[in-house]
Amino acid sequence: MQFPYLPLAESTPFNWPKSRLYISFPLLCVLLVSLCFNLATAYLWFDASSPANPLFPQAVYSPAQSALSYRAIKFHSGFGANMPIYDQPPSDAVDNAWKSLYKFAYSKIPRSQAQFLANKTYPILGDEPRTYMLALDVFHQLHCLDEIRKAMNPDYYPHTAEGINTSHMQHCLSSLRQSIMCASDITPIVWQWSEGSHAAKERSDVLHTCRDFGRIHDWAQAHFAGAMQNMSVYIADDLFV
Repeated sequence: MQFPYLPLAESTPFNWPKSRLYISFPLLCVLLVSLCFNLATAYLWFDASSPANPLFPQAVYSPAQSALSYRAIKFHSGFGANMPIYDQPPSDAVDNAWKSLYKFAYSKIPRSQAQFLANKTYPILGDEPRTYMLALDVFHQLHCLDEIRKAMNPDYYPHTAEGINTSHMQHCLSSLRQSIMCASDITPIVWQWSEGSHAAKERSDVLHTCRDFGRIHDWAQAHFAGAMQNMSVYIADDLFV
């Protein structure tokens, strides 16, 4: 449906009452100030809770999302020579390499960030101004994987000889399964012809789009809370749920 254009009659004067003009100007100022305040508040909230990379949005707020960046990394197949130290037989050097991956697991953040967490966390005892404890799940996953690695080598780690059957191992397997499904890496694994085998073989040593672990590790180091505190001490806090 179209509506006809009806021009204003040129003979009809437009008289805005002076009293309304004086009232509307201060009202306009108030509205502009209110609009600016609301826009600033919305910007600050969006900046704090928005993902760092729109191609891979972080739907649930994380204080470490500012550290997110992405790299193309070629995976190692886990076979053959030049094995990464993490995949080598147990040794002190291998143990230290694994521990270095998650040594900064416990982080502390200020209240200004803790208030955005989807799941509220506990305050750190004695910190003023108050800070709050958390651990990025990537470090929990690496710790779990390290425990499974040790359980696979009971001769070197005799204290974990029966660990594969413990509830801790079941927890770790469940956590890793859910994390793998959550990430759902869609990198194509390909098959290529091998002259040596005279067959097409699976190639898992392909390029992946990865979050830069080094930057996340740096964030954790900068926010390191130290050793786990005594969690049996109750701390009253209005942010705690």
